[in-house]
Amino acid sequence: MITKMKKITLFMSEIDIDADLTILGQLGIMHIKPFQPAEDESIDRVNARIKQMKVAISILERYDNNPLTGHECDAEPKFSHMPKGEISLMEQVLQTEETRNQNIELAQKLQNTKHWYNDWGNVSLTEFKYLKEKGIYLKLYLLKDDAVQKLSNRDDIVVVGKLDKMNRIVLITENRNEKLESNEVEFPTYSLTILEDCIKKTNREIEVADEKLRTLHVQISFLRDALNERVRRNLVRNVQYGGIEVENQFRYWKGYIPEQSIGKFINIAEEHNWGYLIQDPTQEELEEVPTLIHSPKWVERIRPVMSFMGLVPGYNEIDVSRIFLIFFTFFTGILVGDAGYGFVFLLVTLFVHSKQKFKPKIEFSLIYTLSVSVLFWGVLTGTYFGAKQIAEIPFFSSLIIDKLSSFGGDPIFIQKLMFIIGAIHLSIGHIQKSLKYINSVKAIAELGWIAIIWSLYFIVNQMVLGLEPPELVIWLFIGGGLLIALFSNPGTNFFKGVISSLGGLPLSLISGFSDIISYIRLYAVGIATVLMAISFNQMAIGDGITTVSSGIVAVIILILGHGLNMILAAMAVIVHGVRLNMLEYAGHAGVEFSGNEFNPFTLKKSNNN
Repeated sequence: MITKMKKITLFMSEIDIDADLTILGQLGIMHIKPFQPAEDESIDRVNARIKQMKVAISILERYDNNPLTGHECDAEPKFSHMPKGEISLMEQVLQTEETRNQNIELAQKLQNTKHWYNDWGNVSLTEFKYLKEKGIYLKLYLLKDDAVQKLSNRDDIVVVGKLDKMNRIVLITENRNEKLESNEVEFPTYSLTILEDCIKKTNREIEVADEKLRTLHVQISFLRDALNERVRRNLVRNVQYGGIEVENQFRYWKGYIPEQSIGKFINIAEEHNWGYLIQDPTQEELEEVPTLIHSPKWVERIRPVMSFMGLVPGYNEIDVSRIFLIFFTFFTGILVGDAGYGFVFLLVTLFVHSKQKFKPKIEFSLIYTLSVSVLFWGVLTGTYFGAKQIAEIPFFSSLIIDKLSSFGGDPIFIQKLMFIIGAIHLSIGHIQKSLKYINSVKAIAELGWIAIIWSLYFIVNQMVLGLEPPELVIWLFIGGGLLIALFSNPGTNFFKGVISSLGGLPLSLISGFSDIISYIRLYAVGIATVLMAISFNQMAIGDGITTVSSGIVAVIILILGHGLNMILAAMAVIVHGVRLNMLEYAGHAGVEFSGNEFNPFTLKKSNNN
């Protein structure tokens, strides 16, 4: 059910506002509605520090699995000066990491230069320099065979070997500007000996930086505590500057608190001398009141689906989570409808669940429920991987409801059942809506809508299935329409309300008619899943398996085919199972999912509290 809320106007002195807001955050029961965007230089500074600390912590976390050993701790430390204070620690980490990255980049460049010697040999740069001083220029190129062929008549070109599929070419010239029509290979800056010394020195610098970061890693918890404090400060200041300041003396905020938490709030407020005003939300404020839903544990399993779809009922709407869960589970069984698939889903869920190191998440209980629903409906319809041979096994065949059977069932009966399910689903929506208006004559109008829903059900049966409606249909239609006309829009002007209700009735009737027909999708998608399974079986096995290779191919087709069918069935559950709850049912229950979730200002309590 949706928790009743009280509006709070909260006043705090500017003197101890940081401490007071921290207490309010640790209380964690007030959803604050800011009066203005939180803007202040201190917020920007704290945000900048938070980003820096997160980077520093992520750097040190590289050494979580490679900390200092006992031997290293006993040895004389190379870094006797340990940073004092979180800012100094953070800055040392960031600076050391920057130095380390610069040396890694330099080492990579030096290694790339060393590759030049691997390609061209251990030549002497001094000799090349000597020749250059004498006016003889050597220029290096890598050319393809056809390019070399064009230069074969030149005596200033020397081929000194191959590099992969390219030819190493040396152009010997006394003209410093002479070039070949190709990219010249530049000479390295350092000799091989100097290069190797530089690489060793750079690698030592990287090791030194690693060792320093590993030494600083022992203080990572200190840095994490500092980050938590900055996050706390950031949250507090965002709330602080979202309130309105009055003459530098106090600030005030507007927010909402669950009705059952008012006593707890008052005790804390009185203890810390906060000012407050507690009121019921006005009619104009109902749209901004946050929605907090308290449901039984068995209903909470549907919460991930509703959160994923962003389905939050408005504060003044009704909680539909119970009906959503019950019918979503039922719809899933029909849409997939294969006991073999349900068993696979169940096994996969059990396997993944067994690998979890933490306590079971709510998603698992939902998947278990849906898997059992698929398994149950598959047993009733005799569907096991679309194989009729399995359904004909005596034990399995004894569990089949003949009219629901996927092999020889009664399509008219199944379609009629889908329409009945639709009518029941929509009727429940109007029953819930009537309970919402229990103190108003509008509740009677909802009973009229239930009569209309069932009259439309009989009309759908006649138009789609060719079934004759009973004689009471006309009385349901007339009686329901009369109740809707008389009680939908109560007010001071009775006749104006009646005319208004009658004016909107035709479109509502068309909408209700199409809503009931929408439930035929359950039958259509369920049959499609079965037919696809049968097709894959026929494709894989056909007239039989005669060779080993045909057996292997059959297994591959069965695995891939049924795997694809399971994925499509799961997608159908998301598309159709959610849609029938979110649109058809919710529309008749008057739920627009226009709410915003209750999100109280919350801070973690420190270890000292």
